[in-house]
Parts: sequence; structure tokens; C-alpha cells
Amino acid sequence: MSFNRFDHSILGEIRPRFKLKIPMNPEEALNAVEQKLYKDNTVSGDRSKTYIFLKTPSWQQHYWSPEMSVRIEIEDYTDYTTVSCLVGPRQAVWAMFIFLYAFIILLSTFGGIYGIVKFQETGSMGWLWIIPAGIILTVSIFFTSKFGQNKGRDQMLHLISFLYHALDDVTTVERLEES
Repeated sequence: MSFNRFDHSILGEIRPRFKLKIPMNPEEALNAVEQKLYKDNTVSGDRSKTYIFLKTPSWQQHYWSPEMSVRIEIEDYTDYTTVSCLVGPRQAVWAMFIFLYAFIILLSTFGGIYGIVKFQETGSMGWLWIIPAGIILTVSIFFTSKFGQNKGRDQMLHLISFLYHALDDVTTVERLEES
């Protein structure tokens, strides 16, 4: 993805993140995005002190719809305002996948250890099936999450485009390279 070209880590692929640089007061930038949010019915969101959470409106949402967390603040030792963005699945979807991964890994690890010990003691191979089953389940969950990410891709690009245009209407926007 072109907006994520600086972060090729696995976390950057699962939850894309990027930073923008604007020469504007953070409060004014937050107000500009919030005003654009009220005028555009293709994006909904909430605002807190330094954050804006952008998401697809409920009538367009599906299970894989993404959300974007936007933090606008002046970082130390800089003369510009940083807009930090994190795009990912809804929190319920994210938590479910983390739970599934943890459950399968724990079950495969302890079941595999039990199966190896059982095999060494009695020669019974009944429990050893859990190791390849855990690997197959982990890979299938990974591909399911990739399918969901692709299904929500257009909505994700729309959220990013909305933010760029909301800020670009009031100031210049520049991409920051991650260091």
C-alpha cells in the first residue's frame, strides 16, 4: 500500500500506521477535521481532547470495516504539528483474533508437550496430531484476517482520503518518514 511504504513489518501490515506533518495549531487542526466530519455523511467519528476516531457510518459497516485513530499534537523539539494515524479493525474484531491466536498457540504448545511426553513414555501417538492441527488453524486464521483486511480496504482508503482532504483544505500536509 502506497501510504504504508515506510513500514514493512508484520505489525505495519496488520495495522497500518503513518504520520503527517502540518504547520498548524493542533486545536485548529482537530476543529477542521471535526467540521469536515459534520459535513461529510460518508464518515462518522468521535473526538476527544487530542484524538479523533474515524470510522465508516453504521449503515455502511460490515464485520471487517476498519477504524482510524488520529492523534494530533506537537511533539517535543519540533516546530510543526504531528498527525499520527493508526488504521485497524474494530476493537471487537481485533480482540477476537488476538484471543484466537493465543488460545490456539497455548493449546498447541501444551497439547504438543503432552503428546511428546506420552509418545516417549508409552509410544502412543494419539496426542501428536495437535501440533499440525495448531499450525493449520493458525495459518487459516491468518488468511481469514487477510481476507477481511482486503474486504475493508476500500473503506480504509476512504478514511485516509477523508483525513488528507480535511487537513489539505486548511493547510499544507506533508508525509513524515518513520525513523
